[in-house]
Amino acid sequence: MVLLSGPLSVMGTVVLVLGVGCSVRGGVLYDAVSAFSPRRELRQVRDGVVHPGVVPGEMVNTDRAHADAAASNQCTRRLEDAAHHPSKAHWAPVAGWMCMLITATLVVSQWNLVAHNATGASNNFRDTGCAILLGLCGLRVAVVPDRHRIAAAVILISGLGLVLGGTLAEHDHLGLQLMEVTCGCLAVACALAAYLSPSTLK
Repeated sequence: MVLLSGPLSVMGTVVLVLGVGCSVRGGVLYDAVSAFSPRRELRQVRDGVVHPGVVPGEMVNTDRAHADAAASNQCTRRLEDAAHHPSKAHWAPVAGWMCMLITATLVVSQWNLVAHNATGASNNFRDTGCAILLGLCGLRVAVVPDRHRIAAAVILISGLGLVLGGTLAEHDHLGLQLMEVTCGCLAVACALAAYLSPSTLK
């Protein structure tokens, strides 16, 4: 593959060598600076300015640094407190990403398990609707630091819909029926986890 793409390989090698040379000459790779600014680094290389660096033992004394340190300290204390209280474990993000995984599983199953007839089309419409709701609500539960009562309710309804559809509706393939029931049960468990989980730390 490399031999067949000679021009691209040569161009990539040249760019890599130039990047390494500029980084080493300008101090991007090894100098400790208070703010990362490659443009300033390259300007100093062009003008021949000596890079000041940071004196050993020197500390950044700015309002932003103090605010970042205070926020990090508060977050560390909260995490330590959560470690001493396992009942405060936050399962909502796990449930949200599990819903996203269920959505992907349902989408993939449509390609392999759905028959190309009227029954398959009915199964496809039902599973697609539930998959969309699970995906949207799962994404919100996974990334938004809040209580998720409405999203959990929608996930619960979608999961129950999958279970009822898998057990009561007509199917041409037993694998799709088992897939619907399994995904529905997992969605119900995710809904309960999202509803009972406390608000995620901000």
